[in-house]
Amino acid sequence: MPKALRQLHGQPGHYAGRCSIVRGQGRLISRVLQFGGFPPEADDIPVKLKIDRSGEVWQWVRDFDGHSTVSRLTFDHGVECVRERMGALTLWLTPEFNEGRLLIHIQRLSVFGLRCPAFLLPRSSTVEWQGETGHFCFDVSAEMPGLGPLIRYRGWLAPVHAQPRRD
Repeated sequence: MPKALRQLHGQPGHYAGRCSIVRGQGRLISRVLQFGGFPPEADDIPVKLKIDRSGEVWQWVRDFDGHSTVSRLTFDHGVECVRERMGALTLWLTPEFNEGRLLIHIQRLSVFGLRCPAFLLPRSSTVEWQGETGHFCFDVSAEMPGLGPLIRYRGWLAPVHAQPRRD
């Protein structure tokens, strides 16, 4: 696995970069995105990511130019998936590493604890990779059958190194 992906997914840290966000249209889609705390639509904005770990729980705090999206990730041994909780949404995700890229598939979704029927399960085209400059690159997207695109955000992140202390 490329260094940028190993580093971001393997240890706590701080990252900064840029991204663009496109949201799907319609009231129902807007409500679903609101339940997950997803950011508003924007083009080429600053993004920060802070990853912390406490035991088996990883917390990702994303700052999209002032809009915070928080998720908690754990490994669900019962279904052999990564479980990500974002607001009222819980997603069960399976990673697939293929040709230097990490693909992430949605296996299950619940909203306020109610399981989404399989025929409404969002389809994800999420991919992560190491760019030519060594940055962590991402293209996160999901669409819902019958409703269309939910959200897509893409961009890059680089580690933020601690500034030397001046005494």
